[in-house]
This record gives sequence, C-alpha cells and structure tokens, in this order.
Amino acid sequence: MNQYFIRYLFSLFSKITLPRLVNYLKLKISYLITRITGKYMRWGFPWTASIEPSALCNLQCPECPIGSHMLTRPSNFVSIDDYTHWVDQMQPYLFYLILYFQGEPLLHPQFAELVKIARSRRIHTLTSTNAQVITPSMAKQLVEAGLDEIILSVDGTTEETYRQYRRGGTLEKALKGIENLVAARKALGKANPYLRLQFIVMRHNEHQIDEIKKMRRDLGVDKLELKSAQIYDPTDPNKILPQNSQFARYRINSQGLLELKKSKKRGCKKMWEGTVITWDGEVIPCCYDKDAELSYGRATRNNSIKTIINSAAANDFRKKVMQARSHFQMCSGCHEK
Repeated sequence: MNQYFIRYLFSLFSKITLPRLVNYLKLKISYLITRITGKYMRWGFPWTASIEPSALCNLQCPECPIGSHMLTRPSNFVSIDDYTHWVDQMQPYLFYLILYFQGEPLLHPQFAELVKIARSRRIHTLTSTNAQVITPSMAKQLVEAGLDEIILSVDGTTEETYRQYRRGGTLEKALKGIENLVAARKALGKANPYLRLQFIVMRHNEHQIDEIKKMRRDLGVDKLELKSAQIYDPTDPNKILPQNSQFARYRINSQGLLELKKSKKRGCKKMWEGTVITWDGEVIPCCYDKDAELSYGRATRNNSIKTIINSAAANDFRKKVMQARSHFQMCSGCHEK
C-alpha cells in the first residue's frame, strides 16, 4: 500500500461528517426496504453527484456522444456562480463530487477554481480527462487546488492504436500530460491527486493489455483500470467489441446484434444515491442520460436541487425503474447493478 493510496483513503474518510453518514445510511436503508417490500420510499439526499464542467471536447471519439455529434442539447461551460450555488445546496449531504459528465472537463478555463470551491466545503473531488491539455502550469494548478482523484484515459500504447479511437489527439500529448502531473505532484511534495490510468479495452487495442500495464509502471501512475466500452449502436458499426469476452459487457445474439451479457430487471441504487447536473442546470437521473432527455427539472435560484430531487417527476421515475428497467430504454441497456 503506497503513500498515494493511503492519502486517497484518508481523503475519502476525512470528508465523512455525522450528517453525511446519517444521510448515507438513510439512503441505503430506504432503497433496501423498497427493493425487498416493493413499497416505494426514499429518505435522504444524494451522497454523490456529477456536475458537468464542460459539454465541449477537443477530440472526436467515435463512441462518444459529443465526438460523434449525437448530442442535441446546448454545449458550454458551467458558470462559477451556478456551480457554487449548487455545491452549497448539496454540501451538508455530499461527500463525493464527480467533476465530469460529457465533454473534456479540463477545457473549463477555471477548472482549478471548481476544485477549490468543493475542497473548501470538505467534498472529495474526482475528474476524468484525455490528458491532452495538461501543461506543467495546469498540472501545478490541479495539485495545488487539492484535486483528490483523476482518471487519465489512454486507449492505446502506440500512436496508431491510440488515434484509432482518440481521434484528434495524440498519444505523445497524453503521455506528456501525465508526466507533467506526476512531476508536479513530486515537486510540490503532495500525494494528490490519486492517478488512475484508464484503458478502454476494444477490438483494436486488446492485444496491448500487457503493454499498458508496463506503461503504467513506467509513468509512475498509481493504478491501472481496464474498462469495457459502452457501445450505443447494437450493430457495432465501429467494430469496438473486443474478442476477449472478459472485457466486453455485451454478447452477440441470434440476430447478430449486441445485447448486455448481464441485465438487471428492476431497481437501481444509483437512483437513490446519486444525481447528475449538466453545465446549464438540468438535474438528470444518471450518467446514461447523455442528452438530458429525462431531466427532472432545471436548477435555478427559484428551483432548488433538493426540490427537484424530491419532485413528482423524480419520484415517478424511480418508482418505474424499481418496477422494471424496461420502462426506459437507457435503463434497459444499463449494466449497472
């Protein structure tokens, strides 16, 4: 167990307060009761949330809703005022804040300030990036701001393989960005952020798993995560599905189409424990609602997040998911437990 993982655990546990712990237990208990008895009840407020810093991206990844131009909702950066207002509303209950949804979060011109605002309220922060824009200056800002965790997406160990999916980017820039973070952390004598190298296993890169493991060690990154790809079109037009079924969340059915290997028929604890807020304030059920089509409502000065989370629309959505995931297409194709 290295110093960085110890710091990561300490950061998580240091954010727990009595009100947050009580709230967390209320959510867990009410979900369990609902699942066992079938009688809907929900106590508490989300203990984890995603706020979208940016709905803009510098790459054109073929399976990404932004990269493939599937999103129809507006794209921009979250305002500092709106973000602060939302964080202050959630602060008594929230101890895990995910600073990404769609888009590249580090494109936000004041991203470090978003981290500082959450840190000043004792909220654990995580973001995810393609690492293309992590200059030495930005790396220093992220470390000094107190970012707790960062996912660094590298889906290939050669330029050819990397660019096949991360279109518009280069492996060279990604690796340089990661090196800048490692160097900044060392120079400042900090153990944050916890560095998680993410490798989405796809057909064109699955032969490089051993190489990405070596790359992780050479870079000095804390952890490697091998992730299965989310594929939106069941015909798999981009030929993403890997041949190694260990790294695929889908199988090919008798019609030659992709289907989930494992699917939960009803219920979803995410509906109790978390929420997602787009850059412009749409409060949505979870990260699978990419285009905010199932928004519970928009957070404004006169419409609080708590009001929206407890609204008739939100309760009706959770009830239907608890009855059967087939009520909603996005839930039918979700592999979350």
